[in-house]
Amino acid sequence: MLLLTPFHLLLSTVFALGARAASGSDLCPSDTPINIKAPHENLWKPLTEQETLSVQEWLYDQKELNLTQFTTAGISDNSIWLIELITPNKTEAVSYLDSSSSSTNNRNSNSSPPKRYARAILFNGGYSVPHVKELQVGPLPISSETKAVSFSYIYQNSTVPGVDGEGVFPFNARTTYGIESTALGAFIVSFMTDIKDPMNDLIGGAYTGSEDDKLTFSWQGPNSFDGNWRRYWLFFMGRGFGAQYLSPTGFFVYVDTSGSDASTWYVRRVVYNHQVFQSLDDFKNAWQNGSIKKGTKINLDDDKWATRQRQGEELALLIEPFCEQRPLDDRVAPESTNFNGSRIRADREEGYVEWMDWSFYTGFNRDTGLTLWDIRFKGEKIIYEISIQEALAQYSGNDPIQSTTAYLDRHYGIGEETRQVLMGYDCPHGALTFNTSYYSDSKFAVNTDAICIFEQDLGFPTSRHSDPTNGWYGSTKGTALHVRSMATVYNYDYMFSYIFYLEGTVEILMGASGYLQATYWDGTQDDYGTRIHDTTMGSVHTHVVNYKVDLDVGGTANSLQTIDLVQEDVKFPWFDEDDPPTKQLRLQKTWVENETSFSVQGNNNNNGQRVLLIGNKEKKNAWGQERMYRIMPGYHTIHNAVKGSGRVLNSAKWGEDDVFIVKHKDTEPSSSTTWNQQMPIYPPVDFSKITTPAESIDQEDLVVYLNLGMHHVPRAEDTPNTLFTDSRSSFFIAPFNYFDDEPSRDIRNAVLLVQDPNSGKYGVEESGSGDDDKTCTPRADVTPAYIGQVETDLSSSG
Repeated sequence: MLLLTPFHLLLSTVFALGARAASGSDLCPSDTPINIKAPHENLWKPLTEQETLSVQEWLYDQKELNLTQFTTAGISDNSIWLIELITPNKTEAVSYLDSSSSSTNNRNSNSSPPKRYARAILFNGGYSVPHVKELQVGPLPISSETKAVSFSYIYQNSTVPGVDGEGVFPFNARTTYGIESTALGAFIVSFMTDIKDPMNDLIGGAYTGSEDDKLTFSWQGPNSFDGNWRRYWLFFMGRGFGAQYLSPTGFFVYVDTSGSDASTWYVRRVVYNHQVFQSLDDFKNAWQNGSIKKGTKINLDDDKWATRQRQGEELALLIEPFCEQRPLDDRVAPESTNFNGSRIRADREEGYVEWMDWSFYTGFNRDTGLTLWDIRFKGEKIIYEISIQEALAQYSGNDPIQSTTAYLDRHYGIGEETRQVLMGYDCPHGALTFNTSYYSDSKFAVNTDAICIFEQDLGFPTSRHSDPTNGWYGSTKGTALHVRSMATVYNYDYMFSYIFYLEGTVEILMGASGYLQATYWDGTQDDYGTRIHDTTMGSVHTHVVNYKVDLDVGGTANSLQTIDLVQEDVKFPWFDEDDPPTKQLRLQKTWVENETSFSVQGNNNNNGQRVLLIGNKEKKNAWGQERMYRIMPGYHTIHNAVKGSGRVLNSAKWGEDDVFIVKHKDTEPSSSTTWNQQMPIYPPVDFSKITTPAESIDQEDLVVYLNLGMHHVPRAEDTPNTLFTDSRSSFFIAPFNYFDDEPSRDIRNAVLLVQDPNSGKYGVEESGSGDDDKTCTPRADVTPAYIGQVETDLSSSG
């Protein structure tokens, strides 16, 4: 299904105005990457539509599962919610990769790749004890050998009382899938219609399910603590472009939707203007008898301030003088040009990329989105896996929503909400793009151009030195490869970037934009945020995004070393007698024996005086130094400042420090799960059980879990959208004695100037690549157009 709204068509029109025009016959080469064949098949490539369909059909054929087609299923039926790839265990994958890399022709190696298996998630509402069931289906392709077994070995807790077997989770811990959304919407209309008169009087609008409604609704999470019940705090807000995020009404309803029988759902509580009513009737009666305390009505007819619509000159002059057009803003902003064509090589079918001696494979899944695999530099594997694990957003406030919100976005689907990037805006024109796909609710969804890969001028050199005394100057041009995806998870737009540098460094960077989850402002809220409009406030909250970095530095046998910069007072024999002791820094090196965590900034690492290194003790460079990679903070790195909250009691223990180093296990592939959001007391993966008891990390296969994010104190400048400018957070994974010297010295895009001793003029001793061939006419940019998510309904094929 192709969905294009008038807003998307408007985007296309606006972007067309900014397209460059090409003229002349000497056009610059195409930005199209060079096609190559990947060394081996992508072990982490998502299931194709045909593979997904075959698994779905096979599951429907298993009569003992008693599945109902999604199009006719209700909550009290058994239905298929998700089908996706189970990535191979690392031990099996590395065995194949090592065998393949040692073969002269990798694709013809005698080693067989790991067999492919699918993860199938069933929402079983048709049992006496409703539950969620996870299955491992395979091997693929479907054959007589294919079978379904419980998918449970990666979970610490996957049983439900009254249900046989493992790989089972409480029905109340499920995601709010399509079937439930329909039933929930009908339930909300049923009771909100009954109070439309008081809503119109108190709020200025109502919600009845009509297109003419001035209000809409959303809810917070988690909606359970252990899966024994399911409750939503609903909040109501204005409708419109952006208004739904920034026009909160201060009206809240607490509903119980436990179980699979929608007829048993009920309203538990109503809150309006800090008054708590134990039922809808109590609320309605208080309004009718005049005992209710009325709050300030929001303006539901003015939503322009909350939209991204550019402020026109006439409107700007009436509202804010500084909204007038900036000088020369009618000119197109600068863009990069490849004078000699792209320097990226790729196998699109396999999701494989090469650039400047870097190579890697891409993967993708519904929960966490883009993943990178088998990352190599100059032919040597540095990192086995980089992937997002979870994204926490925990709020504070003096109302039922902000005080109970602690989102774990994996539950809602970071990958599911990853959409097309807009060329020229989200990514530069000419970037290599990959599509993404996932299966949910019987639909196979494809998002075109959802991953962009591009080389970018850094605006500063990789290295330089000027030596006027000896008459020379040298500089290496700074460029980097960016791999980027962007996900809009409800109100926030997350930018996830992996940046590869010429000298062997990888930067992991995220940023946040989009809308605040705003709340209704009154004087009681000042301690929890900032007033940003008449009746709107932005609440203080924390974003913590957890990443997995599985380093294999010189092989899988790695160790952790810390270097602390400690002050010493020392006198040397060459000092005069009256010289005071020298105060200076000394390196204190320690091999860490067991799994541990660190704060890379703040009191536990005073002034950034600790260096974290991972490498193989047995592998040394030419100078006898262990070949290592450093884990180094970039833009502000943080962890969760709230400890012990019942909303994330044991479901986000990974967020309690900046960096964790643990021993790899195939049974512990992740720090979180789809179900942790709704089970904070007994989560299927409690990260503290991965780190406790602390096991040896001496010459073991090590995994780094690190956190990025921000403590967001909202400001007026967050309206309508938060800015990427100061919301970015990053870590660097950088070589540390891994090489014998600086590895970018082989780069041809560098220049060396030497001064003539007679004339004093500088001449080019070594020129950069293409310095004499930098004239061509840029090609016209393709006008950006938002295609939207394309869905194929597979339900009729089962």
